[in-house]
Amino acid sequence: MFDFDNPPSRAGTCAVKYTSRARLFGREDVMPFWVADMEFATAPAIREALETRCRHPIYGYTSVSDALLEAIAGWNRKRYDLTCDGEEITIVPGVMPGVSAALYALSEPGDGVVVQPPLYPPLMDTVRRTRRLLLENPLVRTDGSYRIDFEGLEHFLQVHQPRIMLFCSPHNPVGRVWSREEVARIAALARRYQVYLVSDEIHADIVFPPHRHVSALSAAGEDNNRIIVLNAASKSFNVAGLNTAYAIIPDKTVRAAFRRQLRWMNLHGANIFGMSALEAAYGRSEEWLESLLIYLQANRDYMKERLAGGLPGLRYFIPEGTYLYWLDFNSPGLTPGEIRKKLIDNAGVGLNDGVTFSPAHEGFWRFNFAVPRSMLEQGLDRIIAAFRHP
Repeated sequence: MFDFDNPPSRAGTCAVKYTSRARLFGREDVMPFWVADMEFATAPAIREALETRCRHPIYGYTSVSDALLEAIAGWNRKRYDLTCDGEEITIVPGVMPGVSAALYALSEPGDGVVVQPPLYPPLMDTVRRTRRLLLENPLVRTDGSYRIDFEGLEHFLQVHQPRIMLFCSPHNPVGRVWSREEVARIAALARRYQVYLVSDEIHADIVFPPHRHVSALSAAGEDNNRIIVLNAASKSFNVAGLNTAYAIIPDKTVRAAFRRQLRWMNLHGANIFGMSALEAAYGRSEEWLESLLIYLQANRDYMKERLAGGLPGLRYFIPEGTYLYWLDFNSPGLTPGEIRKKLIDNAGVGLNDGVTFSPAHEGFWRFNFAVPRSMLEQGLDRIIAAFRHP
């Protein structure tokens, strides 16, 4: 019913994953598998909603409608067993602006903020730019996956007494979908040590069976007065350019501080078209999302088979969620520089360099497989050929 094999051309749209190739990779012709947006047209209901709103000739200041708040609450209740009312929801111009506002509202310069790398670079960069102390509790590599070092995390909480813990769920870049037990344990530690838990759940919709996303608020239950959940339709419905996200904050005092900070930073306005897209995504596009998930899972499984057969020495981490593969190209005799050269110069593909997620991950690269199968096949053909031959 929905065509993911024949996407529209992005030529002339100023798409970052295309316009920034020369700057990042030194050439303009690499196949882009880096920025975490998809090469698919967004859901028809979203396009129709934008067209309808666009036909009204006035695009002035607009308030948040009850219908949008009800759509957000209904989506979270249905898919994540997360109950919230409209008053607990705050529209923000993106998850990262929401993270910035939370850091400023709930901590002071020099306060500790715990993260668990390898991690989406803007989360760590934001901690540094706000002059908070970045405390890194690295994830632990296991056989084909990663786990949280809960012992190390509790040590940080005891010794450094941070104000905030940033939690990425599902995790970018390693693709873990944290279990209910893991999320509940994170929430319990935050509660025990009086730490604010800011949970980036932007990839929540992109989860593959048998895994299921568990929101930090759902896992915490009634004891949720120090939790902020940030989410958006941008990853799952490919509308990142509309700069619209939302925060769910049950506690009135924390919510008021967060909203005051948004106003102080001049981030309290709402995007007319972003709100229309979000309401249409959550209200009328679930069937499209379910079809997308089937396509993405098939791409994920195809990629696993190709890598296992074509590059048996390559180590990779099969994502439980997100449309991102975390690939370890390190092997005897190859330096990080040589790996980069093979990928960019020989294979002609552009991936995200692992060192941007953690300096300890040289030779790792993140691969975005939210592309048509034909593009995925071509990219993997190039990588396999480049690494099979000296």
